[in-house]
Amino acid sequence: MSGPPAAPAAKPSHFHPASRDAEGSRAPSVLLAEDHEDSLDALRTLLEAFGFKVYAARNGHEAVELATAHAPDLVLMDMMMPHLDGLEATRILRASAAFRQVPIIAVTALEGSRERVLEAGCDDLVLKPIEVRGFVDRVRAWMAAGRRPAA
Repeated sequence: MSGPPAAPAAKPSHFHPASRDAEGSRAPSVLLAEDHEDSLDALRTLLEAFGFKVYAARNGHEAVELATAHAPDLVLMDMMMPHLDGLEATRILRASAAFRQVPIIAVTALEGSRERVLEAGCDDLVLKPIEVRGFVDRVRAWMAAGRRPAA
């Protein structure tokens, strides 16, 4: 004879969506490409705390593979990563019809990079160090607006 069913696990203090939010709707997804582990962990934690499903890539090759596998709603792309930098990973994604309308935001510490990242196909640029509230607001705005059509 078995005992009573186990009690459900306690819900964490903040919701980390797997693919659905607390109401059962699909959580918006973000591909986060960042090679510095501390930055990756901090940004992932921040995005998850605001209800985003996060796919984490540690280099440009992983970013392209994860983006292709999971079709995120938005991509945050560090520009300086090993194996394949963010500029080239962005160009590869933009070459695919599936990613022509997905917003890609460059994330870099290099001031003066705006023209280069826009030429590569990024829609916007966020400079490090990241100001938390402005960053989340910008991600939300791009999620709501989608990518601007090419002129």
